[in-house]
Order: sequence, then structure tokens, then C-alpha cells
Amino acid sequence: MGLLSRLLSGGLRAGTLGPADDFWYTPTGTITPAGVRVDADAAKKLSAWYRGRDLLATTLAMLPLPLLERLPNEGGAKHATAHPLYDILHDKPNGWQDSFQWRRMCMYHLIDHGNAYCRIVPGSRGFVDQLWPIPPPTMTVEQLPSRSLVYRMRDPATNQVTSYLQEEIFHLRGASDDGIVGKGILEYARNSLGTATATESYAAQIFSRGALSGGVLTHPGIINDEASKRMARSFVTAASNWHLPKVLEQGVTWAPNDLTPEDAQMLLSRKYTVDDIARWLGVPRQMLENNDPSFGNAEQFDRNFVAYSLGPWLSLFEFGINDQLVLAPRKYYAQFTREALVRGDLAVRWQAHVAAVNAGIKSVDEVRATENLNTRGGAAAELRQPQNITGKPSVPDAEDDAPPAPPSKTPAPPALEEDSDQARAIVAAASARLLRKEVAEVQKLAVRHAGDEDAFVNAVTAFYLKHADLVAQALQMSEAAAGDYCVGQANQIVNGDWLAALALWKTPDYAEGLAAIALEGVAA
Repeated sequence: MGLLSRLLSGGLRAGTLGPADDFWYTPTGTITPAGVRVDADAAKKLSAWYRGRDLLATTLAMLPLPLLERLPNEGGAKHATAHPLYDILHDKPNGWQDSFQWRRMCMYHLIDHGNAYCRIVPGSRGFVDQLWPIPPPTMTVEQLPSRSLVYRMRDPATNQVTSYLQEEIFHLRGASDDGIVGKGILEYARNSLGTATATESYAAQIFSRGALSGGVLTHPGIINDEASKRMARSFVTAASNWHLPKVLEQGVTWAPNDLTPEDAQMLLSRKYTVDDIARWLGVPRQMLENNDPSFGNAEQFDRNFVAYSLGPWLSLFEFGINDQLVLAPRKYYAQFTREALVRGDLAVRWQAHVAAVNAGIKSVDEVRATENLNTRGGAAAELRQPQNITGKPSVPDAEDDAPPAPPSKTPAPPALEEDSDQARAIVAAASARLLRKEVAEVQKLAVRHAGDEDAFVNAVTAFYLKHADLVAQALQMSEAAAGDYCVGQANQIVNGDWLAALALWKTPDYAEGLAAIALEGVAA
């Protein structure tokens, strides 16, 4: 029997399917153990998967992606706006997409298929004039004996295959077993998503078929046809008449249904689906539910999301761009502006800016640029030289790496000569308590923000902004003097060897020096 004869006779399925059966027209693909096919389109119908996938892709696309130029003499880097690749990455990679749309689509392709392909089109802006995205299902990759790669793209409209060299394709690959092509998260999570899809379908069928209805009617015997029809008519009412009483005849009783959605495991199953999808995507579960009371500190939560959920994807883009698109990677490099997602609230952010400027960490123009304000030049572009409590610049000279000297001892003014010893002892004790508090707080912040220098600097500056009030109150110092003291202390931590600074603060001479400055302020 030929293939056509077997198709017409249903021989391929034991005679159960005819040529017009829906089986032959359903989408192809892997059927999960739950009995459902799961592809990219089917997975998006699960709300948790759609939200988590879109959260990663959209958040990555939100971040600015500038091309930077290293400054070997000055140190640091600046935006390489004159480089043609800057406009491609930051603004418009091709004629019909902006950078946001292009990066979001590449992330979708990486999550679903494990690969994001773009054809590198040369033109007026250089060897990379445009990046044309290619649907991953249309691409196959082969490795030649020379170890270079060749890409073969199939045109879905004509089925013609076009081959491209490795230098002609920009390729981002996700987790890969062979280092040639990646595998998407969807490929690994297919069984879990199939179970979740089956659960959603089962729940819909239970509710649509009335398995969780309000109750049933029971009768010890058999009721006649007329009574059955009358009772049936009383229960079938218009939507606006749902409140009208129902008719029960011939000893019929009402038995409420005790099966609730909780008993049917509907709510528990749906919660497990959210947890499972969150694990697959590496997204915090709270971001998929939006109503969990254990949300915690919002700023720290955002930092964790950027560092651990989004960070690997950001690095994947950065390494891919710098390796495949940047011709001079020692001079130029692309890097996402991660700080755009973790700025914190307005008040805390500006307090940190003020502290950073006063401590000589940032210039006014650097702060203005961070807040997208125009720069002023002149003194605004220079770092301030804060004065510590010795009256000397707190930043040591280049040839002098020794830690700053303790506060100098200043003789008590004549007005306090009679009780100078008692006054100095009281103020010195208060100074020692303040310094012990500072040492303990800096040590705690160092442990909390180990490995994250920016977070440590921000936390130290925020602490000293608040600590200035306590210093002024405890030592009866003016607000300006307390502020200068705190700026000098913070500067020793963020610009020097903070361990050496803490050791210095623990010495009696340092506390006595602070007490002398406080007594001098009182006398003044």
C-alpha cells in the first residue's frame, strides 16, 4: 500500500483518522508529558512566563548602551559620540527599529531560542552600518574544518538558502553545550510549561463545566416529569433575575457543594507555576506576583535584580558587541549604564550627590551630567579639596601614602583654664563614643556591601550625612564644623585605606584631638 493510500485509509493511525481530521492540521512540535505542545507562542499565554520574559527583555532595552572611549592619561572613559558605532548601538541599529526595539527583540530570541542573529550590513557608517535581525528558526550554523563558522539562512517564502561567513553575522548565544549554538530557556523549561498549560486548561474546564457549582438537588425517590420541568424552569432564569426564589417540589432538598477552588488545588497549582517559572527565568518571584508582602527594601531589591537576574544578560550583550563589532577593543568598548536602574528615591540620591561633591569624590559637573543637566565648566568641573579636622587636605599627596594624622591637640582657651581638665575629659569621652559608633558602622557597611564599591561609598556618605547632627549635638559644635568633620571622616574611608583609618580612629590621641576642636568651637 502506498503512502497516499495509507493516508486516505487512515492506515498510519490504525484507521482512526481520516484525511480531513484535525490531527493533520495541528502545529508540529514536541509534545510534553502533560500532553500539550509548547512553543514560543503557547508559552506566552502563561501570564507568569509572559511577565518574566518581558521583564528581562524590556528592562535590558531600557538601559542606555553607549560606546565609551578609554582615557589612558586622565583615567576613566568618555562617551565616544563621534564613533559611528555609537549611533548604531545607542540610537538606531537599522532602518526600521530603534535601539530599544532591537535589543528587546534580541532578548526575546535568546530566551525562546538561545540565539540572536543579525546580519552585519556595511555602508556609509563603516563595516557595520546596519544590523538586520534574523529569526532564529530560519538559521543553521556549521563549523568548518578551519574552526570558523558558516551561517545558512533559509528564506521562509522561497525556501532558498543563503550562506554567510562568520564575519557577516552578529551572533549572541545563550547557554550552549557545544559553543556553536545556544539553547533557549524555553527549550529546557518546556516540560514545566507544558504542565502549567495543562493545569490552566484543566482549571478552565472545571469552571466551564460547573464542577465547582453551588450545589446539587437530591430526592429519595423518583419525581414525575412535570415537577422536574417546573423546577428546571425556575433555575433557568435571565441574568437579571438571579435573585428570584427557586422552586423545590416533592421533597427535593438542596445539598451545597463543598468543593472549593482551594480543595481542587487550583490556587496552589497556580502558585507553584509562578515559582517554577521564576526559577527558570532567574527572576525574583515577587516581581511576577506584584502583591507579595515580603517585598523587602525596594532599593536593595532592585540592586539584586540588576546584579543577579539581569547582570548575566547585560554581560552577554557587552562581550558579544565588543568582540564582534568593535574593531579597536583596547580603545573603545560598549557598556550598559547599570546605574540608571538603581538611582534610589530623589531625596536620598541628592543627599549622596552633595556628600560626594563635598568629599571631593565627584565634581559638580559630573553630578549634573548624571542627572541629565547641562555642565557649567570652570570651578564646577573641578574636584573640591575638603578640609579634615586637622585643617589640611584629607587627600594625601601622591608621594605620601601615610594615613592622615590624628586631630591636633589645641590648648584650651583661657576662659576654660580653670576647669579645662574636667571639660576635656567629658568632651573626650563623648568624642570616643562617637568614634566607636563610626568604627562599628563603617565595619558593618563594609561587610554588607562587600564586592560592591559604589554601594559602599553611597552607604558611607549617607551615614555621615545623618551623623553630622549627632556630632553637633554631642559635642556642642556648629553645624558647619560638624559637617566639615564628617566630610573629612568620610573622605578617609572612600579615598584612602579605610582599615588604616579605623585603626587610627581607635587611638586615644584621635579622640582627644576631636575633643580639642570641639572645645575650641565652644570657646569661639
